[in-house]
Amino acid sequence: KKTGTTLEPYQTMKHTRGPGESPPHQPPSKSPKPSPVACPSKPAPSPVLDPLEKAIKFLNDKGVFASEPEIAEVHFKLIREPTKATNPNHYRSIQLRLLRLTSGDTETYRDIVPAALHTFSKTEFRGYEDDNVYFLKHANALYQRYQKSGLCYMHGPAMVQHYALQFNGTLQPMLDLVKYIRDHFTAKQLEQHLFHDAGGDSICFLRSILEEGSELESGILRQTDLLLNQFCNYGPALVSRFEVHSDFYDDQDCHFHRGRPTGEVKGNHAMVLVGYRKDTTGTFFLLQNWWRRKQFVEVDEEYLIASGASITFIKTPQNSIPASFARSHGKYSELEMIDKPEGIIGEMVR
Repeated sequence: KKTGTTLEPYQTMKHTRGPGESPPHQPPSKSPKPSPVACPSKPAPSPVLDPLEKAIKFLNDKGVFASEPEIAEVHFKLIREPTKATNPNHYRSIQLRLLRLTSGDTETYRDIVPAALHTFSKTEFRGYEDDNVYFLKHANALYQRYQKSGLCYMHGPAMVQHYALQFNGTLQPMLDLVKYIRDHFTAKQLEQHLFHDAGGDSICFLRSILEEGSELESGILRQTDLLLNQFCNYGPALVSRFEVHSDFYDDQDCHFHRGRPTGEVKGNHAMVLVGYRKDTTGTFFLLQNWWRRKQFVEVDEEYLIASGASITFIKTPQNSIPASFARSHGKYSELEMIDKPEGIIGEMVR
């Protein structure tokens, strides 16, 4: 029953917990939501280049034809599509060489010389005494190379450097020419090598791969006894600027040459003097070569003089291949940057 009294407004009263009484239920406090953490952005993956585009990028990075962009564009287009060139075989050859150069591989090398490769034997080369042939006098000294492209001006110096290290009692591998070209050729050298099939001066190349300050002694054959004395004192010599005639080049199975060269001049060549012999008719020189069927050649004094060859000895003892140059590990090496099956032109006379 309502009365006329006025109701007091509702007042919230504070509850006092009695003895033994459980605390009233409290809703769990909500933890603040953590701020979203931004995920680091992943770099976009680099595009995977096919081998040919990788090769052309190598040329660009090296600065090949950098001053002639229009010429570069034409050459690079024909490397991609050799069939569109006036001379397709030329650009196929460039393409093969370039792919070999940029594949990331080294030279092909092994410890066993292939059976198909011509090599030295006393049955074929009679009359040579062990003391007069470098690799017979020094055990395990013989190394061989097979030239698959026109680079004789590099093969010769690399072999002479190797023998010079052995001569000084240092057993080391040989310079790796594939890596040398890839890492140390200038843009101009690559242009000449890839697009013009040009060689270089083997004596200059020999200087560039030896230890700093190395001294050379070069000259043509004038006094045979002096030459033989130098051979005994310094070891094998670079035979460079050797003028190759048809009689030497055309018959790759002929390993003996006497008198004056005959036939047309094919070009200049570089080999290594590795031995000699004497008989009643004169002095004969054993040259190490880089062609598959003609790895060793014997020439007499007249033939060597008529070829106009320069003979270069390394006078300074060699202790190591400079650290910046890669090495090839094996008694047999071949350079697979294909140009011609039996290359010859590769050395230019300045």
